[in-house]
Amino acid sequence: MSIANKIASVRKWPNLPLALLLIALSTVFLFGGDRHRFYRPGSNTLTANYMAVAMNLSPEHNFVGHYYRTLNPEDDVVYFPYNRFPPGGYTLIKLATLPFAGNLSASLYVGRLLMLTFFIAAALFAYLALSRIAANRWIALTATLLAFSSYYCLFHNDTVATDAMPDLFGVMLTFHGIVIFMQEGRFRQLLVKACIALLLGWHVYALLLTFIVLGLGSELIKLSTSRPRASIRSYIMLPLRSRYMRLGGISLLVGATVLTFNFTNEYFAMNGETPLMELRSVKSTLRRTGLGLSDTYDRGILVWQPFLKEQTYRTVVASLPYAFAESEYGKALSKFEQTPWVLLCAVMIVGALLINLKPVRHKTLLAALALFGVCWALLARQQVALHDFEGIYYIGIPLVLFTLLLLFIHKRLGGRLVVALAITALPLFGLSAYQMSLVGNDAETAEFQNAIFNEFQAIRDKIPQGKIVYIPIRPSWQADTVFAGTTRASIFYLSGRVIVHTKNPELCRLADFVITARREEGTALLTPNNRLRFLYERSPELAHISHIPEVCQWKDG
Repeated sequence: MSIANKIASVRKWPNLPLALLLIALSTVFLFGGDRHRFYRPGSNTLTANYMAVAMNLSPEHNFVGHYYRTLNPEDDVVYFPYNRFPPGGYTLIKLATLPFAGNLSASLYVGRLLMLTFFIAAALFAYLALSRIAANRWIALTATLLAFSSYYCLFHNDTVATDAMPDLFGVMLTFHGIVIFMQEGRFRQLLVKACIALLLGWHVYALLLTFIVLGLGSELIKLSTSRPRASIRSYIMLPLRSRYMRLGGISLLVGATVLTFNFTNEYFAMNGETPLMELRSVKSTLRRTGLGLSDTYDRGILVWQPFLKEQTYRTVVASLPYAFAESEYGKALSKFEQTPWVLLCAVMIVGALLINLKPVRHKTLLAALALFGVCWALLARQQVALHDFEGIYYIGIPLVLFTLLLLFIHKRLGGRLVVALAITALPLFGLSAYQMSLVGNDAETAEFQNAIFNEFQAIRDKIPQGKIVYIPIRPSWQADTVFAGTTRASIFYLSGRVIVHTKNPELCRLADFVITARREEGTALLTPNNRLRFLYERSPELAHISHIPEVCQWKDG
């Protein structure tokens, strides 16, 4: 008897698929290189930004989520806020790293472990939801492992960003609540889960919107079928009385409350002098949803044809386990990245499977799960176009596709083949996680970043809180790939200090410290052993200089 037959015949272990799932998912803690450092291109800036916001979160600053404090042209200390997301994720990162305050390496490591915990929790709730829908735990196990082994999930599973893993967890938690609501009618537990998700991120709105629209449509169809002569008033009152509308209304109220909290804190942190619509977080929110465009660049990235082609490519990548995507066949498939027919074919396959699988329960749930990523892309086009990690939220498509394929296999070929596929999915996930751990983590890069990290730790220890630090470095879009994210990471390295960049070189005269990559005379070198970055404390004889010193004019590169 084969291994698959033996496992399939053992009915005394109903929780075996769950145990295997947790064992497979736990391998992400083993792979990932040195999580004390910034080591992956692209994800570095996200991690640095969110870690800085979390470390700066405090009652001293009115709980305003901000990258850093800087100086305006009038020499006033002002906030550079990043306050458009719910505070739940920031708060959890802050609490997790609080015991390690002042230790950059340990804080970053704990932040990454927290993100991996959210990743595993998201996969767990996806499994629990699919096991209810498919009524088969082996199918749920296989579909979950295959979907969560994609490039986007594994590349960003330890990226410290509240709109990555914490937000994904909130979506899957809510989807699990939706499944229980549809099967058991437990509406309150769905509300609680949706509210928890809204404290972690906004992507859950896309899931709720698709579910509510599909649910209301289903109810209206049932009304027209059961009561062909129903009055117009019946069609109007049905949605108003529906629990779908209550779910939507309560969710909007919770989200509005969170945003009001954020914007109010930011307003008072700016001394009440900035009009509400001019707050940086308000303007950023409008831009991300496409309601406010700042320049021609924004308009260019929102052209529909290239935008949809890019999302088609992301859908394909999100549907392939990373180990498979790295194979020759997977690379050949990626050539279709600019072909929208790939997405059309996938829709046709899913439609055909739905037609042939009449016993599948709650097709509305599967449709909502598959479409929520597309819905988010349409609602927040600029956010999606600018950020590669948004490909995570096409995960509903592979979850549904694999579930339907496995149901079809189970129906036509039997359950033992499904178990065999589940056994195959276990090492496939581990192999994908291992291969991803090698991306951007070569020995030379690790050594370079370790040196930077250690030096900035030394720099940080020599600068008291609240001091003004001038950093003559290149803009982030030029420096991130070359300098391993240090431009943005300096915000994290120096959290709690007032940072002045090259945008305001005339303000260098106010700085207490200057960080540069070349030695200058006339200042006191505080980090004599550093090879890459030098910290200078401005000597008293330079304090009276009105012109911009040479050290303030210099830029990297």
